[in-house]
Amino acid sequence: MPSITPFRLALAGLLVGAAGCAGPVHQFTHTEADMSFYQKVGVIPFRSMTADAFAGEKFTSAFTTALLSSRKFEVLDPGIFAATLKQVTGARIPEDSLTPEQLKKLGEAAGVQGIFIGSVSQYEMMPTGAGPFPVITVDVRFIDVGTGTVVWTASASERGGPKTPIIGVGEVHTLGELADRLSSEMVGSLK
Repeated sequence: MPSITPFRLALAGLLVGAAGCAGPVHQFTHTEADMSFYQKVGVIPFRSMTADAFAGEKFTSAFTTALLSSRKFEVLDPGIFAATLKQVTGARIPEDSLTPEQLKKLGEAAGVQGIFIGSVSQYEMMPTGAGPFPVITVDVRFIDVGTGTVVWTASASERGGPKTPIIGVGEVHTLGELADRLSSEMVGSLK
């Protein structure tokens, strides 16, 4: 049996510490979903459930950029989509309360097959012994506008800071950096 050297013990500690720093993206894709069907999509600004009233809009911007960068869909211009949404629903942002009829009308008016809706429940700088690090928790759903079916959903919570204790490799210090990384991970989980 190999002996446990101080090096191996330190390495095990680093790996355990690294595994605890970031939560994976938990996602579900409907079993009958054919993601290739969705050519053009819209993004409703995410709802902020945090003390930062603009957290939803900030994360929406990062998520939309990640969608555009992925080239998985054509993303309708946010301004045009918001105007179409207001025209169809009579409200600025209905915040997750679209009826199946409104979804269908929105899809027809905007020319999209699906929409992303989300909420941000944590978007803050948390104090730690090494200084403050960003923390973001977000939930996102992709809904088929024709049927109102949730085609894909993902939840993620991630903390910035060092990924390995003591060594500052891979540190994320700002909410913007963390939002970009988390958005890319979530969009990357879309299959």
